[in-house]
Order: sequence, then structure tokens, then C-alpha cells
Amino acid sequence: MILPVVLAPLAMGAALGVGAERIAAQARPATAVRLLPILSALCALAGLSSATAVALTLVRYRSGTASVAVAAILLAAALWAVGAGLRHLWHVGKSLRAATRFCRDLARPDGYLLARSPVADAYSVPGRRGGIVLTTAMKSALTEGELAVLLAHERAHLRHHHSRWIQIAETAAVLHPLLRPVPDVVRRAAERWADEEAATGGRRTAAQAVAAAALARSRSLEGHSSTTLSVAGGDVVERVRALVDPPKLPWARPIAAMLIVAIALVSFSALRTTDVVQDVIVPEHETPHLVLQR
Repeated sequence: MILPVVLAPLAMGAALGVGAERIAAQARPATAVRLLPILSALCALAGLSSATAVALTLVRYRSGTASVAVAAILLAAALWAVGAGLRHLWHVGKSLRAATRFCRDLARPDGYLLARSPVADAYSVPGRRGGIVLTTAMKSALTEGELAVLLAHERAHLRHHHSRWIQIAETAAVLHPLLRPVPDVVRRAAERWADEEAATGGRRTAAQAVAAAALARSRSLEGHSSTTLSVAGGDVVERVRALVDPPKLPWARPIAAMLIVAIALVSFSALRTTDVVQDVIVPEHETPHLVLQR
């Protein structure tokens, strides 16, 4: 009965990694941006807790070279994942501190910092206050209406804290490698969400702004890419199509309900295996061995 405890979180993570794209396609962007990172984080935590629980149980209640070897492998994998996660969070914290310092200079009456650059770009800078950077090349490439859409798009990223949700998904993927496809799905869903927020003045105007910004950026970069959250990010063709002809989402509510149920189940699994770890360290009335045999 020990093997299912280890395999269940791995299977859940693999299923989420494979199915994230399809889930996001059938869910509302806001739902995908919020629930996919939460589920990813819980899958990662469940994987760590289950591996630790099984390893400690094998060491304490099983004898033999094979049991010790399996326990050592599981503990080594868990420790490696935790170390990688801490390194990732350290780099994220360092970037956020730099962004916070940068945003102190963004208190502009027009709401953004205009940077002189031949590269057409516009992006949001996350942080305690947040801010928007717009290059002169991008501003000159857009009409007044398109510029308004671009700024509304970037403000939506800041208002809904999209960078935080993406970082949750990225941290979960560091802890649980099978979740690596999820952050990119969340990032593209965040772009779609920001598009919807910016389309209040007209969907076709928003679509034209997305296309114009992407074209201007492509010409100025000559094939280079960027990792920032910007109006020209994500799959531009898909985003323009979604603005011009919004997809029907008959499964949006069932998928949201399914994700919530999955979150509850994974939470229960993580809590259960965490309880096993606690029982091994501080034994209670029944042993973790018996708990795992249920």
C-alpha cells in the first residue's frame, strides 16, 4: 500500500501537466490563472509530503537493504526539490526587491515611465506599488486608442497580480518537474485575462492594439523574444482571434467546479501524508505504518 501513496501525487501532477492546456482552453482566463497555480502548488506539496512520509515510515517500520535504499532515494529527491525551490524563491525575492526599488521612480502623472529605446515594448513591473514601462518606439507605433488599450492591458496585469500567480505555478514546477508545462499555460491565460479587461472600449479596437503592438515589437526585435508580461506576449494570433470571435465556453463552470474538487482532494492527500510524517517523528496512538496500510 506504500507505492500508491508515492505514485498518487506524481500521477496527479502528470495529469495536470498534460491537461493544463486543455483545461485553460475550456475555462475562463481568470479561472485558469487562479486555480491552476493553486492546484499545482498543492500537487507539489503533496508529492513532497508523500515522499517524506513513505521514506520515514520505511526507515522506522521496515528493515532490509531495499527499504533503506528506497527511503534514501525518496529523501534525497525531496531534499533536492526543496533546495531547488528555495533557490528559485531567493531569485524571485531578489527580483521583486529590485522591481520595488525601480517602481519608486514610476510615480508619473500619466501612469507610466516612457523610456527612450528603439525597441518597441511595453510591460508591467510587479512590486509593492507596481508600474508600467513604455518605450518611445512602441508609443510612436500605436494610435491613441491602441495606446489606451495597451496601458489598460498592463494595468490589468498589476491589478490582478498576474505575476504572483505565475510565480506560484513556476515554483510548483520547480518542486514537481511533471508540472513544467503549467507556468506557460498560466502566463498565456494571464495575457488573455488582461486582453478581456482592456477590451471594454471595443473588442475589435483591442484586437487591433494587440496585433499592432506585436507587429511593432517583432520588427524592432528582429526575432528576439522577451520574458516580461506585456501586451505583445503570448500567442498573439490566438489572442486576437479570441477578441474578435470570443470562444464559447459551455464547460467553464463544470471545469471550475472540477478544479475546486481536485484542489480539495489534493489538499486532503497533502494533509494526510503530513500527518503521517508527524506520527513518525512524534508517535501517537497508531503508527504511520498502519495509516499507510488503510
